[in-house]
Amino acid sequence: KMFLTFVFVGFLLRNCGVFSLDNGLARTPPMGWLSWERFRCNTDCEGDPEFCIGERLFKDIADMMVVGGYLSAGYNTITVDDCWLDHKRSPEGKLQPDPQRFPSGIPALSDYFHKLGLKFGLYEDYGNLTCGGYPGVLQNMELDANTFAEWGVDYVKLDGCYSDPSTMDSGYPEFGKYLNATGRPMVYSCSWPAYQIGHNPNYSLIAEHCNLWRNFADIEDSWGMVLQIVDYYGDDKDGFAAFAGPGHWNDRDMLIIGNYGLSLDQSKAQMAMWCMFAAPLIMSADLRSIR
Repeated sequence: KMFLTFVFVGFLLRNCGVFSLDNGLARTPPMGWLSWERFRCNTDCEGDPEFCIGERLFKDIADMMVVGGYLSAGYNTITVDDCWLDHKRSPEGKLQPDPQRFPSGIPALSDYFHKLGLKFGLYEDYGNLTCGGYPGVLQNMELDANTFAEWGVDYVKLDGCYSDPSTMDSGYPEFGKYLNATGRPMVYSCSWPAYQIGHNPNYSLIAEHCNLWRNFADIEDSWGMVLQIVDYYGDDKDGFAAFAGPGHWNDRDMLIIGNYGLSLDQSKAQMAMWCMFAAPLIMSADLRSIR
């Protein structure tokens, strides 16, 4: 009888569960910090060195993650979003950072994070170009996945600008395959369904290949945008809520708490709603002067 019970339970789990990426990562919703909403694509490090996308900013934020108590509270990943790249690949065809803004190179920045006990996240794009116009991974997927592994990347955010959304059902899994083939554990954050809104994204396939995925438009620093996101997830027209669980999460986008668009009560409301939704908790505020 016990044997039959185990068989029956196994049958239920296999046939009623959600097939999902099982790389052992993101068993709880990821927590950390991302540069985009607060710092966007500010590349003027000569005129605005404190706030531009460069190694100084990310080292400052890494320090604040530790001394400000964020790391001890579980916020353990810093992700460098768009505009970190040089506009050209190296002579060997590899991705490379802008040399003026990241003079020490990406491996040195990765080492800096790791020595503080933080994980290192890095942005790229599935298309020919990133949203900011820098080289994307298309036609260089295996090389770029190996480069990320060499650099000690722990978390990859893959956007979807300058690409054909109809190819994402094969393209995003392909890049994920190359990430897994490196042997380095890297959380895989996909923007795949956000580019297929209104076209019935295949959430079963998405959950099979991604640890988390963006479903909706980028958040902006306003209460109105928070409400739009809450309404979109509340409506759940594509049925994506059923696909969330350990290792595979719906990503409502960044926490804008600590910036300029929310009151204290609105900030509390965003945090409460994101927690209720089991959303990743990814800050995007200037931790050096958070109010």
